[in-house]
Amino acid sequence: MRLKVILLSLALFTSLAIQASAQGSPSFTVTDPAIREMLASLDMPRVSATESNVAGSWYLALSNGPFIELALIQSGAIVFGRASVNSGVNQQWATASGEVSGNRLKLNVVPEKGTELYAISINTDRLPLTGTYVVVREDAGSVPGSVSASRRIA
Repeated sequence: MRLKVILLSLALFTSLAIQASAQGSPSFTVTDPAIREMLASLDMPRVSATESNVAGSWYLALSNGPFIELALIQSGAIVFGRASVNSGVNQQWATASGEVSGNRLKLNVVPEKGTELYAISINTDRLPLTGTYVVVREDAGSVPGSVSASRRIA
């Protein structure tokens, strides 16, 4: 009985040692796509929140006329806050949420009536701050356009 325990322990130890050395080896290949994708994402460089700080007040001028005023809060890569969508005639409160990824701010702004969504992408690494947007409307499909952005200084 004791010999079986020793042999089983030796086999388990050998198996673990082989697995550990194979993971450190550059010739080790992962066949599971999910694990391969996870390992690749762990090796990707990370952007710190201080490099892409977008918190604060923003003014966005959309190419089809309306403008959006934003008060954004940032927690890591996550961005959220309140907004006001102004068409010149009407003003609606809205919510904003999105993320910062590298030099790109991506936002979704939904007015309080909830019948449209502004999907906005702004390049934050050079002036003037510009980007693109798509308005998705309940009854009219989607309309693309360009946006110019500015940060308000308090």
